[in-house]
Amino acid sequence: MNRATSEHTFVLSVIAVVMIILALILPFAYRIDIGPGPDSIRAMTWDYIESSWYSGFRLWNPLDTLPYTVLRLVFALYLARLCLGLSTARRTALIGTLAELQPIVVSAPLVYSINWPGDPLVPLYIPLPIMFILGMILVLVFKRGNGGEQDISIG
Repeated sequence: MNRATSEHTFVLSVIAVVMIILALILPFAYRIDIGPGPDSIRAMTWDYIESSWYSGFRLWNPLDTLPYTVLRLVFALYLARLCLGLSTARRTALIGTLAELQPIVVSAPLVYSINWPGDPLVPLYIPLPIMFILGMILVLVFKRGNGGEQDISIG
């Protein structure tokens, strides 16, 4: 491998690592607590709440948010694969769209279909598309760099 190729691979790998880190720290949803708790802005590793008894940031274990964010991690990995030339822009955009819809698709049925004896214990998550927008910018840059790929395969 020549020097230019190894530098190119290094730069693309750094972009991939940054996107995975962003998946962990960028907010993914506005959390609406249907029950007695406060609303918040939620990321995989933190949230910010504003309430009468507490205001500020709290740290979270990323595993707690996986039911709402697992496709977000897959999107970050597909962005990395796109940067390394291992995935298509179309497939990456599809995964990004599904990842953006996942929080509300998972939370809405839980809130409204379970017959809670009191206030619902599951919040409703409204997606915040920050990572999606950044990822789609990256997809467009790489798609343009590939001459506007025409791949329409899904599998």
